[in-house]
Amino acid sequence: MVAGPGRARPRVAAVLADALGLPIEAIVDAIYRAPGRLLPGLPRVEADRLAAMLAPLGLDLAVVPAGAVPARAAVRDVAAELLDPDAADAVAMALGQFLGLAPAAALDLLLTPPGIVLGNVTPPTVAALAALLPPGAVRLVEVEPDAARYALFAAGLTRLQAGALRGHLPPGAVLGDDGSALLLGLTRSEADALWRRLRAPDKVRLVPEQLLRFGILLHAAAPTAAATAALERLAGVPAADLPDLLGALPVPVESDLPLAGLEARLADYADAGLTVTAELESFATVVLEVLAASEQALAAAGLSGSAPLATPPLPRPRARLLRHRLEAAGAEVWEAAA
Repeated sequence: MVAGPGRARPRVAAVLADALGLPIEAIVDAIYRAPGRLLPGLPRVEADRLAAMLAPLGLDLAVVPAGAVPARAAVRDVAAELLDPDAADAVAMALGQFLGLAPAAALDLLLTPPGIVLGNVTPPTVAALAALLPPGAVRLVEVEPDAARYALFAAGLTRLQAGALRGHLPPGAVLGDDGSALLLGLTRSEADALWRRLRAPDKVRLVPEQLLRFGILLHAAAPTAAATAALERLAGVPAADLPDLLGALPVPVESDLPLAGLEARLADYADAGLTVTAELESFATVVLEVLAASEQALAAAGLSGSAPLATPPLPRPRARLLRHRLEAAGAEVWEAAA
């Protein structure tokens, strides 16, 4: 029985399928949706011998009595968020090995929102990936597709499409005059039904709400002791920085907040007399304005030309890593909304 993928590389599935004469689909299912039975009905001695022969492949194997395989947990998709930009290369190497990708391709997957790196797997596969990644460098977010709540984002809908959507809007949905739409709290069946109704895969995106990230933008604050204390407590803004902050409004004070708890967070600001709004960051793009940098620093970051220069619009995770690398090389960088 396969208890989990362990340290095995993706090519192991093809090796096992060839060696055991089994369909590769069955091998992949047993490994990445473990626990899964490989060969039933073997004599114990033969099963032990085969397990020993397969041990170098790195799989987490077990010899168990004949009968029912332990029940599988619900399958899930897994998104990854890079927490430590200094570990990006090590993360890309480990993730690439696990997925059978080149490090650059693995890093691209990680930095492309919403950062889904695994799909339709069970917890042993998630645990195997987590064990390979540098400690503390990545946050893995698991989503069970059938149990998740979804957000639907649409842009550029035609009048006909908007009309088809309007009759099926749940409470709290937002439908703009420009053909944009934002729906939250959809079940899997509701999300799928709306997707089929719109028939516009290039204009509609469905995302599990667990993967959404928001920032908080401060619009107004009274220069009072209560407001100062609240900003320091909620956003970590030192009291000495408050005058500069108030002179630059509106200004972001928090980022990377999940949807869960966001409403309560906004209420905390409001209770302190602070005027704030939440902005969806997950799919926002930003431009990095490189004010000063050596040509070597720019080249190492994959940028051509000389400073000052501006990058094309970049997804926020990619921009964050690029900015970190540039500043680590002594560059002066400013971030602006695209």
